[in-house]
Amino acid sequence: MLYQRKIPFADLLSAKLELQLQNGRYASVGAHTVGVCAMVALLWFRMSEIYLMAWAGAMMLLLLLTSMRMGYALRNNRFFSHRFSVYLELLITTALIGSAWFATMVWVDTTTDDQTFYAATLVVTVIAVISVSVTVVIRECYLTYLFTMVVPLAAWLAYHFDSRPYDLILAAVLTGLAVVMTIASGWMSQSFTDMVQISLERAAMTQDLSDLSDSLRLRNLQLEEARKQLSEMATIDELTGLRNRRAVNQLLETELSRSKRSGIPLALVMLDVDHFKLYNDTYGHPAGDLVLQNIAEILMSVTGRAGEMAARMGGEEFLLILPGSTASDAHSTAEMVRERLAMKAITHAASPTAPVVTMSQGLVACVPRMDTHAETLIAAADQALYESKNHGRNLITLSGFSP
Repeated sequence: MLYQRKIPFADLLSAKLELQLQNGRYASVGAHTVGVCAMVALLWFRMSEIYLMAWAGAMMLLLLLTSMRMGYALRNNRFFSHRFSVYLELLITTALIGSAWFATMVWVDTTTDDQTFYAATLVVTVIAVISVSVTVVIRECYLTYLFTMVVPLAAWLAYHFDSRPYDLILAAVLTGLAVVMTIASGWMSQSFTDMVQISLERAAMTQDLSDLSDSLRLRNLQLEEARKQLSEMATIDELTGLRNRRAVNQLLETELSRSKRSGIPLALVMLDVDHFKLYNDTYGHPAGDLVLQNIAEILMSVTGRAGEMAARMGGEEFLLILPGSTASDAHSTAEMVRERLAMKAITHAASPTAPVVTMSQGLVACVPRMDTHAETLIAAADQALYESKNHGRNLITLSGFSP
């Protein structure tokens, strides 16, 4: 079951900062630029053009630097590892802009008439109201702006209430506006926070689902590989490492079908260790196991072509499957097995056949017809093996089977 993860505060702050910077880089700077233009138009004929343009240039430079810093923070690859420094820089920048507007209003208050000052106050108030929509993602930024521009301006007007006829009323209005915007900014900031948190939680859940899907896919591959290994192990004889009877049934059916389609010969060689019970009784079962392992090495050494297989049918009985081999080819392979076993010269003092371990062999080779069955070929090879045993052992007998 997937659970909705709680987003860490640092990740939430990073996402909110990114949204704040994306909004503020153009919208907030644009709103202040419009305010600067409005102030220039308002004061153009009421004060020195040089001072006015110098002020406008300074304000625009501050706004341009602010926009560039926001863009740099967004492009910086290390943004998320420096989230708190970006947060602090954003607060300082906002405080500088707010303080610049408050200083502007003090300057306007001391150099213009009542109507111009009140009009300028209206411009600043509109900027403060508009800015809430683009700076409130990080509420502290908007509050910094509010308490460095609107609140100081209200305090300034209250302190100089007797300088102009409506200063006290305007101070009260700005104070009320500051209270209302503080409350409203809290609601709006919480809405943005909830929106960002939900978006991050959904992204985290999507990532969890993707990771779970990858994990399940990997687990399925591992299970499939384990299944193949188990299936492979189920067809391997533990003692000798050769294929077992189950594998013989599968491979022989495959090779028999191929021979029927292509018309190529197929040969089987059935092998049995002579007097193996006597060997175990004389030397013990561990020694008998070593004999079987030696024989397995020999059988694997003579089955190197594609499709050829050596198998242990059970006990001391073995089988060679030789696709594409004629009776002569199969006889040569069987003779090779006998020679290599003789070269090992494994002592078998209890054997009435020879003083060393020997094997009896029976082989069958044919081009199978469509009605030839695997059981028929095995039976023919087995019958040839028993003929080798009945005629003195350590012999190779070719079956007279003809499909």
